[in-house]
Amino acid sequence: MSHRPLRLPTRFGALLFLGTSIWLLMPAAWASKADRTQPIDVAANEKVTDYKNGTSIYTGNVIINQGSLHATGSKATLYVKDGQLIRAVLEGSPATFQELDDKGLLVKGDANNANYLATEQKVILTGNAHLFRQGDTLDSQQITYDMKAEVVQAGGKAGGERVHVVIQPRNKDQTKSAEPNSTPSTTQSGSDTPSLSPEKPTSAPKPTQP
Repeated sequence: MSHRPLRLPTRFGALLFLGTSIWLLMPAAWASKADRTQPIDVAANEKVTDYKNGTSIYTGNVIINQGSLHATGSKATLYVKDGQLIRAVLEGSPATFQELDDKGLLVKGDANNANYLATEQKVILTGNAHLFRQGDTLDSQQITYDMKAEVVQAGGKAGGERVHVVIQPRNKDQTKSAEPNSTPSTTQSGSDTPSLSPEKPTSAPKPTQP
């Protein structure tokens, strides 16, 4: 019996509370690059639009949807050109963001401020920032995630700012990189990050023939 492909609904009001299993079953066609061709759906209590400069400011329980992109905040400033979302700046307690990357993997994040650069496929989370990908979590005061290059950068400010990473175990069929190209400067709170591939024990020497 043939199975119809799972289609993504146009509204995701309760998505954050219904779990991520549906997202993980979605085909990669709904990845971030394909999202740019989808309509922009925004709901808020109030809106002020400057058509000349291509900006819209939404306030009060803001919800933004475009393809697999789902973002929320208490305030959002959208920059749109020729009907295309160029940038979205969200503020909230927290502002939230989630989207499927080009590999169909769910990326979620939240922070006091979220700067989403749509054309660059990049998100910058600032202030109590958290990032989730493939079950792994990253906590820092600032996180920059480049979904196109699969590179994440966290911390790095002077003053001893800490970065906390939790990496889930993988099997051979899962992605080897538990954290997207983590930078060598990332510092763990507590002990060092355990190796994803433990060293193989050296084989014992063969006995000498008489």
